[in-house]
Amino acid sequence: MSRKLPRFEPVGLEEGRAWWRKYRGNHDVERMQLELAHGRPIFGELEIYFAAEQRVWQAEDLGQPVALEKIRLLLMEQNLRQSTLAGLKPLPRRGEPDEPEPR
Repeated sequence: MSRKLPRFEPVGLEEGRAWWRKYRGNHDVERMQLELAHGRPIFGELEIYFAAEQRVWQAEDLGQPVALEKIRLLLMEQNLRQSTLAGLKPLPRRGEPDEPEPR
């Protein structure tokens, strides 16, 4: 079994941008930054799928969705951690336009 990571403050958007500029050309740091940028929107997509599964579960009256509830809590925790603590704006909901990146 793997060890749990210690609690730490997530990399904020501005901090990540500063690292990108500071370490430009360091392929390891660039790859790690791209990995973070790639992973963050996936949580928003997972929330959309989760909501769809939860609606079906409730519509079919399948009882207490314990596993779904645990997934919901994990998604909420990651959303809070990445959005609020890292200074990120939440992903736009369907039909909302994306905001342009600051220059």
